[in-house]
Amino acid sequence: MTISAAVTLLCALAYIPFTAAKLEYLFDAGFCFMNFFVFMLPTWWISILFADGLYRITRRVELSAVLYAALAYMSYSRFAERNYFMQWLNPKIGAYSDGFPDIWFLRLGAYTRLVWLCIAAGAWAFSLICRRKYQKGLAGSFARGLKKVYLPVSAAALAVTGAILWNVQPFIGHGSEEFDLENEYEYIEKYMNTAEPITKADYSLKFDPVLGTLSGKAEFQLTKVVKGENILRLNAGYKIKSMTYGGEPVSFRTVKEDINGQYDTYFELPDKNGENLIIEYGGYPTDARCYIPSVKTSIGSDYIFLQNTDRSPMLANYISTKANLEVTLPVDLTPFISCKQLTDFTDNGDGTRTYRAVLDVDYIYNFIAGHYVTDKFSSNDYDFRFIYGDIYRSVVEEFDVRQSICDVFNYCTEHYGKPSYIGGGSFTLFQLSSTTSGGYAAEGTSTWLEGAISPNTLSDPNKGTNATETFLHEMIHQWWGGVGMWCEDDGLWSAEGLTVYTTYRIVKEKYGELYAKQYYVDNWKKYVEEQNRNFYNRHPEYLEKLPERYRERLSGLNKIVNQYRRMPLMLLKAEDLLGGEEQMDAVLKQIFSDYNEKRDQYGFTYKEFLDYCGLTEEDLKLD
Repeated sequence: MTISAAVTLLCALAYIPFTAAKLEYLFDAGFCFMNFFVFMLPTWWISILFADGLYRITRRVELSAVLYAALAYMSYSRFAERNYFMQWLNPKIGAYSDGFPDIWFLRLGAYTRLVWLCIAAGAWAFSLICRRKYQKGLAGSFARGLKKVYLPVSAAALAVTGAILWNVQPFIGHGSEEFDLENEYEYIEKYMNTAEPITKADYSLKFDPVLGTLSGKAEFQLTKVVKGENILRLNAGYKIKSMTYGGEPVSFRTVKEDINGQYDTYFELPDKNGENLIIEYGGYPTDARCYIPSVKTSIGSDYIFLQNTDRSPMLANYISTKANLEVTLPVDLTPFISCKQLTDFTDNGDGTRTYRAVLDVDYIYNFIAGHYVTDKFSSNDYDFRFIYGDIYRSVVEEFDVRQSICDVFNYCTEHYGKPSYIGGGSFTLFQLSSTTSGGYAAEGTSTWLEGAISPNTLSDPNKGTNATETFLHEMIHQWWGGVGMWCEDDGLWSAEGLTVYTTYRIVKEKYGELYAKQYYVDNWKKYVEEQNRNFYNRHPEYLEKLPERYRERLSGLNKIVNQYRRMPLMLLKAEDLLGGEEQMDAVLKQIFSDYNEKRDQYGFTYKEFLDYCGLTEEDLKLD
């Protein structure tokens, strides 16, 4: 175990120069070392304890090796795939954020390593009972070992500790792997339709970024009390500390059935109207199992992200149209409610600020705090608020991201129309941490993940010839895919193809036809020709004889070529058959307009596109 600690340190030191060079301005030495000593070192120790314990029990090298291999296989099996805590040998990490450092996965990793260290140490302590002595076999040695009471007690204590830690872990909810949408609808329909109004709603939130916990207080002035049993929902990781009404304690019961990461709490109020219902609660927010590996709730020193019942209780029997929020944060974090910055604050003189805000609606909003920068600029019909992580400031300057945003919005609005979510002239583009999943669009606001301006994305040759054009591609997703019009992805027809084609059109307008042909059209043709020449694509009967991993690799390569090269060429051919760019724009504009009126439609299909164009699949086949 000492040697493994030295090896881990040497590995960390060996990787540091490469990691620093690769990450450049994103590099954090402390964070890098933490990963080695949270994930790598404890896994060595767990493995050593299991291996040594198995050998002590069996006294057979080959048998203990087989048993260890079976234990290792369990960690890689499909059985363990969706259960993070079963993966003792290969703990998965969802995604790390560059712009908004979040130690959620490190916390989870350290906790799971502790759980398995307890289990492995318990197994090792049990193996000491089986240690051969006095020429006794396994049974005789075990009987003698039991007389040393500290050994079975230690083994049992460690194993029980591991089991308890496993069952009470606060990170991932203990509910279903699937999001129960029907339950959410039933909850809203059953209670919200008959809800009584709330005269006043006040929320007070205080964070402990080191521990990742929240201490909250919600105060509601009830116009009229609902008779019988009332109900509220709150994040399953929080505990209600107290509940009073009119200054008198209220008894309540929490049903610990995890539904989408939430618990329901039931209570009855005395028949007195106009009094204040005060609920004090707090704890470590649990992330619903159905969201993993994305992280929907997080409280840290550099980033806080909470939604709905993750920040305060939601009363089912009462509804308010206004709410007052008071939140205390470290002075270096900038807070937002539904992407609107909070600016009214008091400096507490202890490294924290207390922000105050009035909310227009008391349901469904994100509370986000991080190291953000807000840029304001205008272009034609738009006044932009571009909000992004401070660490990306140099990237935004170097690649003139503001101009790229203006170019995309001016071009796409002129050629395809305004997306329905843009609303008036003021529009906010808000960057989210990569630990969350997906962006969304609401009236006057669109969110996007930080990956759009990450080094990896800006160097992706599938999306553009340089970082500026790649960012154009990401912004065009405001129209096609992502938060824009979604296409039914069948491996060929996709939002990516439409986005690549539109990027080509903007580049052609900015830099000329020769540039666009050389770096886009010729590049597409090159890859499509290579795809056509591939032996296994021409003879699929031989493809079936290959091992599965080779088939999957070729399938993945084909999908990339189809989406990023073949489909844009097909759109270019459609443009030619329709009579030119103006006719093609007219078709896409009509499609986009119709889609905006049918937002409930899942995806726009290839056949529907052909119908709009008056073409057939045969027409767009490439030679």
